[in-house]
Amino acid sequence: MAERTRRLVWTGTLFVLAAVGGVALQARGALLVSFEETFGVSEGLLGLVTPAGTLGFVSMVVLVGLFAGRVRIRRWVILGVTGTAIGFLLIGAAPTFFLLLGMIVLRNGATGAYRALDRPILSHLYPHQRGRIFNLQTMSWAVGATAGPMVVTVVLLFGEWRHVYVLLALALVPIAIACWRTPLPTSVGNERSFTREDLSAVVRHRELLVMACALILVGGIESVFFTWLPFYANQFFSPGLANLTLSVYLAAYIPGRYVFSRFTVAYSYLSVVIVTALLSVIALPTALYLAGDLVFLPAIFIVGLLVSGMFPTLLAWGVEVTPEFTGPINAAALTAAQIGFFVFPASVGLLAERFTIEFAMFLQAGLMVALLGVVLTGRWYTRS
Repeated sequence: MAERTRRLVWTGTLFVLAAVGGVALQARGALLVSFEETFGVSEGLLGLVTPAGTLGFVSMVVLVGLFAGRVRIRRWVILGVTGTAIGFLLIGAAPTFFLLLGMIVLRNGATGAYRALDRPILSHLYPHQRGRIFNLQTMSWAVGATAGPMVVTVVLLFGEWRHVYVLLALALVPIAIACWRTPLPTSVGNERSFTREDLSAVVRHRELLVMACALILVGGIESVFFTWLPFYANQFFSPGLANLTLSVYLAAYIPGRYVFSRFTVAYSYLSVVIVTALLSVIALPTALYLAGDLVFLPAIFIVGLLVSGMFPTLLAWGVEVTPEFTGPINAAALTAAQIGFFVFPASVGLLAERFTIEFAMFLQAGLMVALLGVVLTGRWYTRS
């Protein structure tokens, strides 16, 4: 098989895989109300759904990502995709809430195996367009994420929430076959083995510290919306319209990440993030204040547009520091974002239980202000 054909097949496969992952993540948020009804749990326990996934995901991302230059990449991608499909089936069969959490841990662990390797593959396939290709891959994720709540709505019209996970498992079968039949392009071999001696050299780069701190906050902002936006909107709208608010937010990620992919070619990565974070500091609390009115929908779309490309752009900025270690840097970036996924949705759940969900959601405004402070400090720190 020609090298160009291999590159196109793997690029398409990784883009489709990202789209399925987007469906899975946003379906989970849209299914919180179904989990509450099926298992009879409190809002505080529902807040554990996202952290449970984080535990399995981060452990495998770190383990596989650090050794991306040593492992057989194609084999681990196939194992991760297959394990994820099995995990979806187990989630759909869970008889209790705590077994559901356990299956989420296992499924996300399998997902972490291939997520640790997808961006290293793309980084070496497109070494001069990392910002663009990372944003376009996450745009593919956004297409799936936008469809996620709508998939849940349609499935619940004809069946129960468990059928969503059966459909997700079936969607991964052709992806696993494509990975199994297509050898990796030779350029992926540019990933270097990461040693203990390399660690001290890499951590001295100030950009990576700034990237990690910023991504904790970006992960927190995104995960709170992903997890709690339908539940929050359910206080003001019907269940169908409440799920639509998440689709509107995520729909903004599609044009947003395309625009980010263009801006990262014309402007520096950090400048793009600073401008969008500054605009978000104004847009985000304004959107939350407008909840209850239909103008909330276009307002939340604007927030999604601004937030959409922050993660892939910051990741590309970090990878440019030492591109031969894309695997470990990708692992560090995903771990940082997952810290935000682990901490902040659970914090909103606890605040909602103690006060109200309306009060708890305004934590988002504080996170955005903190993000702006980090990237501005990072600009000064790295230049000095």
